[in-house]
Amino acid sequence: MENITLWLAALAVLVAVVVVALILRAQKQKAARLAAEQQAAAQLAAEEQKAAADMPSPFLPHPEGEADNLRQIKGIGPKLETLLHDMGVFHFAQIAGWTPQQLAHVDSRLGNFAGRPERDQWQSQARLLAAGDIKGYERAHGKLGNAADPAGPGA
Repeated sequence: MENITLWLAALAVLVAVVVVALILRAQKQKAARLAAEQQAAAQLAAEEQKAAADMPSPFLPHPEGEADNLRQIKGIGPKLETLLHDMGVFHFAQIAGWTPQQLAHVDSRLGNFAGRPERDQWQSQARLLAAGDIKGYERAHGKLGNAADPAGPGA
């Protein structure tokens, strides 16, 4: 009987050692996986930063040719148009081409108008207007209004 008890105790110790070894191995694997994820995230952030640095600025010191009537974009009135011009935004194509980071940058500078670019779908409107697709614009966003009116529909 004493031998069986010793064998059971030895077996229990052996099982405990195996369980602890498995737990330690799992923790080591988890730590390695976490480190790899952090390294991948850091590398992705560095690549995004480099891509943003390599990308030409969507902001211009002055319009290239004649500035577009940004008030044709629903949600942009005279004050927002002036704000955008002050930032260096003069053309539909600029708005249409904003990256998410550039959109966030513009939005952060709009003060009380923050949130408007996404809520009013400026980029969708700008893409259609830049392409001259008035029918597509009106299907997606409603009647454009009188394009000859300098106040535009968003005034």
